Amino acid sequence: MVKQILMSVLPSPGEPTAAQAEAGNYAKRKVKWNGLTISIENEAGSMRRGTNRRGETWETRILFPYGYVNGSMGVDGDQVDVYLGPNLAAPMVYVVHQRQYGNWAEYDEDKAMICFDSEGDARAAFLSCYDDERFLGPITAMPVAEFVDKVRATKREPTMIKAIPVLFLG
Repeated sequence: MVKQILMSVLPSPGEPTAAQAEAGNYAKRKVKWNGLTISIENEAGSMRRGTNRRGETWETRILFPYGYVNGSMGVDGDQVDVYLGPNLAAPMVYVVHQRQYGNWAEYDEDKAMICFDSEGDARAAFLSCYDDERFLGPITAMPVAEFVDKVRATKREPTMIKAIPVLFLG
C-alpha cells in the first residue's frame, strides 16, 4: 500500500545518465519539509547505482525517494542523506548509523529516515535498499524539531547525529 501511495503521489522524471549522476548536474525535484529543502536524487522506482570501496559496482531499485538536505553537512562531509517516507507529518526521524561495506564493525555514514510512522517502518525501508543486512547499524530516534535543529547547525559545524557515541560490535 505504501508503495502504491508513493507511486501515485510522486512523479518520476526519469533516471539521469551515468555521467549526469556522477556530476550531479541533472534536474532534481525539491521537497519542502519543516523549513528544510530536500533535493531528490533518486525517485521511488528508480535504480541507484555506484561503486563500493573495493571497486565493485552495485545497483538497487529504490522504493522510497532518496536525496539530501540542501545546505547541510553531515559528518562524512556530504550533505545529510535522507529517505523520504509517505507521511510528511510523522513526528519522529530515525537516523540509521550505517556500517561500512566489508568492515561491518565500523561506522560509515548517517541516513536519515524521515516521514516514516515508526522505527520498524524506517528500518524496513532502509533494508529494502541494501542487499546485505549488515549495512544496518544502530538507529537514533528523535523528534522532527530536534533533527531540523541539528541539520541547520551542520552548516556551521558538522556534528549532525554522530555526536552520540556509536559503538559497533562485529
